[in-house]
Amino acid sequence: MNQKFTMSATYELSIRNDGHLIDIAPSPTTGTNNALNQSGGEIRTEWLRELTSASRSAAVLNDLVGRTPVLWYLGERAATILRPRSRRADLKALHAVAIGPYHRGDRGLAFDDEAKLPFLRYLQDRCGLDVEQYVAALGAARGRFREEFADDADAVAADWLRDEEKFVKMLLLDSSFLLVFSLMFGKTGGSEERAAASVVTRERFILYTAVAQYADEVKLDLLVLENQIPFAVVKLLAASCRSLKLRSVEELVVGCFDGIWPTRARGKVELLLRQTTDARFYHILHLFHWSRVPENKYRLLSVPLKFPEAKESESEWIMPCARELHRAAVWFRKPCLDGAERHGGDLNMEFRSAAASPMAVMTIPSFHILAYTAALLHSMVAFEKHFHWAHGACVTVHVRRMEGLIRCPQDAALLRRRWILGSVKCTDEEVVDFFRDMVAEAAGVRMPEEYGGMISAVARHRRRRARRWCGDLILHFLPSPWVSVSLAAVVALIIVPAMLQTIYTVLGYKK
Repeated sequence: MNQKFTMSATYELSIRNDGHLIDIAPSPTTGTNNALNQSGGEIRTEWLRELTSASRSAAVLNDLVGRTPVLWYLGERAATILRPRSRRADLKALHAVAIGPYHRGDRGLAFDDEAKLPFLRYLQDRCGLDVEQYVAALGAARGRFREEFADDADAVAADWLRDEEKFVKMLLLDSSFLLVFSLMFGKTGGSEERAAASVVTRERFILYTAVAQYADEVKLDLLVLENQIPFAVVKLLAASCRSLKLRSVEELVVGCFDGIWPTRARGKVELLLRQTTDARFYHILHLFHWSRVPENKYRLLSVPLKFPEAKESESEWIMPCARELHRAAVWFRKPCLDGAERHGGDLNMEFRSAAASPMAVMTIPSFHILAYTAALLHSMVAFEKHFHWAHGACVTVHVRRMEGLIRCPQDAALLRRRWILGSVKCTDEEVVDFFRDMVAEAAGVRMPEEYGGMISAVARHRRRRARRWCGDLILHFLPSPWVSVSLAAVVALIIVPAMLQTIYTVLGYKK
């Protein structure tokens, strides 16, 4: 029996711009259908409106985002400037300048709000800043800028965040200090920028001399996670200075930190100048972090870390220490200064093992433990801990790898002899404690694919018996490069001449 369906329904489409959702409004006849079922009755369609509701679909999608960690950046907008919890309070101490609300009540800083006033005046006189226009722009966007700061229990910080007048004043003074400091100590690329920077006036000379004596402390203070303001505020200030012509505000600011380890990864500034990156930087620490990590590596997208099979030993998925790798015929070396290996910067470790060779090579950039290293890495790890779903975990991965390699003072001594640990004034025991403390700070960050991939490659290399034999041979008979040099000298000076003498003697008998 043929069935005939006659559907009469009029649909009104309502398109919402936020999210491009399409909702279906029911026609007056919704709920009934003229089509007949097999029993001859009407098919009711009240459920159709519920199934095709845009609001219900959006609610389900939001729930999926909330239950899917890798979609963190699609969820509710989180604050990008916050006071992280630290196991060591001394790492958060500032030395010269407070930026943002969280350290506004600190005493003994070289540049308080009163000391920032000449920087604002300098921008007015030398860079053509229209203060009233800039403050009006700050006031119009203050709600968006306020969302970048997390609420804080400190009474002073809460007052600066709650009072709109104080909040705009804070952004005005802090952005003026940051821009003038960057103009004085950053690297300007264009000819107009260099010409403007070369003009020395009495006001500029006084400001430069006053800041120069605290320049190193200021640079480190600007890399503390809670000592930030939105980078968009600094860019808005630069755009409000009519006489200031900059190729890139990002290039100018990141140039202030060229003398700080870790050094820049190659090609990052070129990306800024070519504008081939769509990165939106939250603040200066975010820009510094981006400039130090290799491009398109150590990201956490939608691919989870592959864990080992149940039959494999769990200990194989922990980075072996340096002495264990040395016994497995793994050779440690630094990357070539002018080679492609340096494109990863100071935070990129590589492991290479060929099937035809019993030896493997682990390339590790020199790790410098300086007076500021612990505080700086703490800030970078704290940034990754809160934003690793969107910005990767390069620093955390490197710290975890180094902590695995250096489990005891003997491991530190081995890497020190290989020049992997450079500019280290602390003892081997202190090096071990340094990495243990850093890994404790990084607890809770999920590792990207590169971390598991290297551990898997190391485990495959160690399982080969021939490589263990080769490692034992090197360990017992060639414990240091000088032994190898001595052996080569013996071969060159004694064995080779003796063989040549034997050959000439045999040839003489034949004649």
